[in-house]
Amino acid sequence: MIKSEIIAQQLHAQPFQPFDIRTSDGRVYTVDHPDFLMRDRIGDLVYYVTDDNREIKIALSQIVSLEVTHSPRAVYIMNGYSRNE
Repeated sequence: MIKSEIIAQQLHAQPFQPFDIRTSDGRVYTVDHPDFLMRDRIGDLVYYVTDDNREIKIALSQIVSLEVTHSPRAVYIMNGYSRNE
């Protein structure tokens, strides 16, 4: 499970770097802009906005990793640790 603080760091990184959210069921959600992902107040859900403006609730307990995209060497973030691939 990814901690809420790790997602907040990705969302507020300067400059912002797009990243993928990978869930336990194998789905991948690409966050191209910080406005497309919101955290709830409690910190156990995120809301992802799709290209066609649908809102998808994702439980943090179902997120297995984050992957920074569009970089020469992708950085995978899992459980608060990163490793270069």
